[in-house]
Amino acid sequence: MNNWGIPDWLEEEVRERDKACVYCGVQMVEKVPPGSSRRLVATWEHIINDASIITRENIARCCAACNSSKGAKELSEWIKSDYCIE
Repeated sequence: MNNWGIPDWLEEEVRERDKACVYCGVQMVEKVPPGSSRRLVATWEHIINDASIITRENIARCCAACNSSKGAKELSEWIKSDYCIE
């Protein structure tokens, strides 16, 4: 189980499924290459911001840039933000 309470089997399944950010589609990396930006690093995302909902439908991987922009916002609110529109 990882720090977010995601069981190993689900973590493995989601890592295999989400090679690109679920929001912007950028190909993600697991670690920041030396001298590079952290924005392409894969992060764990709860689509619905409730850490107790640990299902394959609610757990995804997204880039650090999208995760940082979304923060604790509701998906329906964030999707209308300038970040998403651009």
